[in-house]
Amino acid sequence: MEEHANVYFDESGFTGNRLLDSKQPIFSYAAVVIQDEEAKALVAHIIKKYQIQNGEIKGGKLVKKIKGRRALDEILNSLHGKMKVSVSNKKYALAGKFFEYIFEPSLARISSIFYGINFHKFVSTMLYIDFLRSGAQAEEIFEAFEALMRTGNFDSSKALFHTSFADESSKTLEYILTFSANNQSAVIEELNGYIGEGSGKWSLDLTNTSLYTLLSDWGQSYKTLTAYCDKSKPLETDQELLNTMIGRTDKVFSSFGDKELPITFNLTEPINLVDSKDFAGVQLADAVAAAFSYACNSDNTDEFAVKWRELIEDVVTYGSVFPDFDHVDPSSLEARRNGMILQELVRRSENKEDLLDGITGFIYDATCFLNNS
Repeated sequence: MEEHANVYFDESGFTGNRLLDSKQPIFSYAAVVIQDEEAKALVAHIIKKYQIQNGEIKGGKLVKKIKGRRALDEILNSLHGKMKVSVSNKKYALAGKFFEYIFEPSLARISSIFYGINFHKFVSTMLYIDFLRSGAQAEEIFEAFEALMRTGNFDSSKALFHTSFADESSKTLEYILTFSANNQSAVIEELNGYIGEGSGKWSLDLTNTSLYTLLSDWGQSYKTLTAYCDKSKPLETDQELLNTMIGRTDKVFSSFGDKELPITFNLTEPINLVDSKDFAGVQLADAVAAAFSYACNSDNTDEFAVKWRELIEDVVTYGSVFPDFDHVDPSSLEARRNGMILQELVRRSENKEDLLDGITGFIYDATCFLNNS
């Protein structure tokens, strides 16, 4: 493990709490470890070679033209081994947030059990699939949920908490809506007074989570880190958790499936929120974020998108959020069991039964039944 690194961060595709922006479906947050003088030299070289105007690298502009993509490609080549990226499909991330804020309050007492069997991924992926099908009701649910989390106004969120279904609604979407409607009180108790204000105003934003994951990842290679981030409203609003990592020397890991993932790192000081114009390292992070936002958008099929996708396995971190349709594969035991669990939770909620009493026994019995069928 090396002693120290300055880490530079920037994003591409930021839309705050508005994850349904159709023009920017991908959010990318990049981290670059580089010496200041090396960063300045690389930025100066790129600006001169590609005749970039205004003396600053802006990845969002470069990615729009072939010449700019050539510049980005050279940057990626130069930063081999010095960059990491968190990339998320924003609509799927919104579906994941739906489970976190609408389902989890009712399951919180033993939520680790549901996460352990990927029940959250089953619900999120099924909701996402309904959205992809262009179902009007699924879109209405997403919009209502996003508005609720942004404003904190439960009175205007009827689409989330009713049980009238559109003709095109899938059975799973009906189950999800029925569960939401019957457990609205738990959601209100959990979220009322938090969302829509202060740090809760940014509860759907992906910036803080991406930054934290990237710092945790780099913290496995360096004993201490100093972080420089392009100015960001979510980061300006809340750095409380990040500040607990200042001077932290212990290494703590969390189980994630069959992996042990780091959740601590050692910051030398609070996060520095800076102007990218003054920090070459941040400009390089901006370029990396734009390149991977472009590459991870399936609409882009040119040579650069294809080439950069080949870097994903080495560069994109474990905190990235993309749908894995294996979690809803009807031939898998996991998906069929989670479907049975969803139906059982809906049945209990409709009958006003305790959702969690004996649910571990139900999960065990469902597993045995499916194994023997």
